[in-house]
Amino acid sequence: MSKLVKPANQATGQNSPTHPLAAVYSAACAYRAAGLSLIPISADGTKMPAFKLLPPVWDEAKGRNVHPWKPYTHRPPTAEELKFWFNDPRDHRLFGLAILGGAVSGGLEIIDCDNASVAAKWCKIVQQEAPSLFASLVRVCSPRPGLHVYFRSTACEGSQKLARMPDPESGFTRAKTLIETKGEGGYCLAPPSPAQCHPSGRSYLFESEIGLTVVPTITTAERELLLSAARQLNCWEQPARSRPTPSSRPAGDSDRPGDDFNARADWDDILTPHGWSWVGIGYDGVESWCRPGKTCTTSATTDYAGSDKLYVFTTNGDPFEAETAYDKFSAYALLNHGGNFSAAAADLASQGYGRHGKHGKVVGPLDRYSNFTPRSLRGRT
Repeated sequence: MSKLVKPANQATGQNSPTHPLAAVYSAACAYRAAGLSLIPISADGTKMPAFKLLPPVWDEAKGRNVHPWKPYTHRPPTAEELKFWFNDPRDHRLFGLAILGGAVSGGLEIIDCDNASVAAKWCKIVQQEAPSLFASLVRVCSPRPGLHVYFRSTACEGSQKLARMPDPESGFTRAKTLIETKGEGGYCLAPPSPAQCHPSGRSYLFESEIGLTVVPTITTAERELLLSAARQLNCWEQPARSRPTPSSRPAGDSDRPGDDFNARADWDDILTPHGWSWVGIGYDGVESWCRPGKTCTTSATTDYAGSDKLYVFTTNGDPFEAETAYDKFSAYALLNHGGNFSAAAADLASQGYGRHGKHGKVVGPLDRYSNFTPRSLRGRT
């Protein structure tokens, strides 16, 4: 991985135009020719579209003209519009530009890493898994500094959040986005927008040696690899819904079947019989799992930050809910007893879990693994 370039007010080479507005116009024309849609951005630190430059549309509800940017999610700007935005000799103000994701830009998606630390972790995962893919991606260092990664895919979707963390500014009760995509209906500011477009007063700079006129088209599997790498860095779970404590797990009994199961069971025992497949070990020892009906994709992870919990990403992982964490007993109860914790506890007690397990004994490790092939024989390294 090449080192992330820290944005500066002034740069050199590919990132340093001799005349900012002339360079923006030249780049805008090249981007349009390469099949990208774009819009003008105000150079006032808001990162907002330059609405006054956009065509007026009458809004009946507001009783006035508005200047929406959404039409450019369906069509790219014309050559005349680019000239009006960036090359009008009567207007000497600066404007930046933003690239629009989605079908209008040929299936363009942008992975947006919020800061340099999370970007470096994401890059490390992708480089380890697919170094040639990583080298082919268009990468832009954003002013925070963060990272924008551009690619095209036939599987392009709407914008989505891939990795989040508890936000300290909210008392850790809300999520802060670490990595997201900008796809259909989304946009990202891009070089050579003036530094004044960002509240930091710093520029967007190319981190890769290739630019936005040569955005690669990658396969669906390669796209999933990029998104899965981001999901491995998620450390947010939705607050658990309150539910009554099951009577089978009385407070104060440290030898309850569920507690014993949480301590001694393996996720392989729980997930594999229900069609989940182990994908491998990712960053910091986080294990990746693929839901039934899919192959080689990350639908969930286990043991993020040593939590020993299952965190589910997919919305198709029934009976699990997306963006939710589960301990082993909860997962077992959902998969085997429809969420009936009393039945699950009785079942586990009959298998020897807990102080009051049947026959007063516990199931040995080899007995619990007798029906499964060891992971070492499935390619785990």
